[in-house]
Amino acid sequence: MKNPKRLTVAQRKYLESMKINSENWLISKCTSDEWELVHRYTGQVKVVPAP
Repeated sequence: MKNPKRLTVAQRKYLESMKINSENWLISKCTSDEWELVHRYTGQVKVVPAP
């Protein structure tokens, strides 16, 4: 897995609109149809649809 990166402001706003706490998530993979998020502390992986 690639090193997860911090979210941009636009990504944070999108995740907040989906009721996901953006402070606890990092983005590891960003494709045109989905994002792969990794939890900052537990390492849990979550896939969400891209806007």
